[in-house]
Amino acid sequence: MTVQSTAGTHDVAAAPRRHPGRWIAAASLVALCAGWVLSLWSNRNIDHATIADFLFDERILQGVLLTVGLTACSMLLATALAVALAVMRLSANPVLRVVSWGYTWFFRGTPLLVQIVFWGYLGLLYEKIGLGIPFTSVHFFSANTNTIVTPFVAGLLALGMNEAAYASEIVRAGLLSVDHGQVEAAHSLGMSPAYTLRRIIVPQAMRVIIPPMGNE
Repeated sequence: MTVQSTAGTHDVAAAPRRHPGRWIAAASLVALCAGWVLSLWSNRNIDHATIADFLFDERILQGVLLTVGLTACSMLLATALAVALAVMRLSANPVLRVVSWGYTWFFRGTPLLVQIVFWGYLGLLYEKIGLGIPFTSVHFFSANTNTIVTPFVAGLLALGMNEAAYASEIVRAGLLSVDHGQVEAAHSLGMSPAYTLRRIIVPQAMRVIIPPMGNE
């Protein structure tokens, strides 16, 4: 720092302002965390030997693999549904927009635990699941609900469909972030709406979609 005065020019050594409160707060938090970890480690109700024996037990590892597999499958299902819902929400068709909005509103407004219970006990509501012509007695396929909707499938449906409601808003925001001029330029070149979405809009929207989708 240079200070000019009638006596001439001279340098002044400026010291940064001290913040002792920050150091006190940081030290207090470190002490609290260390005390909590120490109390947890020395707790007599925790058997560290048993934990070490079962940490890599086959049943534990199977549970970990099941969790990872269910998470991956749920995200794949959610991503596919999210793209479809986002496109429907941006469609010019009012029916598609209402259906997409209703899906998002319902699955985001309902507790996830309730959805898990619903899919897990779907067999109590529908004894059989069939495929046929609506409002007729013609059935092409019919099977017991519990045979089709196994516990894994129930968890997949609950987590995937719930996550799709949140991810659809992320995808929609990414699609809206692409300048509309890109769409007009693609249409002027003769590209169809589906081809424009696949080759022009989605690749540019991915830079906006991927970070929040990773958080989900």
